[in-house]
Amino acid sequence: MQTILRRLSLLLALLVALAGCAAAEAVPNPREEVADASAVEAALDISFGAPEGVEAVYTVIGGTTGEAAFTVGELECTLRAARTEDDISGLFMEMSEPTVEERALGEDAVSVSYRSTEENGGYDVYTWFVDDVQYCLVLHGEASVMTAGEMLDGVLAACAPAQHE
Repeated sequence: MQTILRRLSLLLALLVALAGCAAAEAVPNPREEVADASAVEAALDISFGAPEGVEAVYTVIGGTTGEAAFTVGELECTLRAARTEDDISGLFMEMSEPTVEERALGEDAVSVSYRSTEENGGYDVYTWFVDDVQYCLVLHGEASVMTAGEMLDGVLAACAPAQHE
């Protein structure tokens, strides 16, 4: 009797494990790589793009967030945009208190919040809103103030609403 119960328990455990694998395979990947910035713009109805002259990999995440991943020199950069007030940086670590500065956005200006951390090689995070769309530029690695400013200005120019009207 104990042998039968052990075998049934093993069979049940195996069936549960197989069902779990089948369920995991059925879950769609929330990240969909797309051809370019215009595909992100069309999918999310937002102005979006990496700085001019930069090759980027564009992704739509969960049908709600646009992402452009690119590298400039040794600096890894990620730009995200979504209609949310939640943190879209993708970083879950202690960050510095934010500081805010005004930056040019096309013919207008925008308030850009900056925060950073030294964890995992260091990150600089720039966040701003245009209407109801939040943009977040994450620089991973050591960026000089000049390089960070150039990246931010390039992204602001690429995402300015006047660029895409």
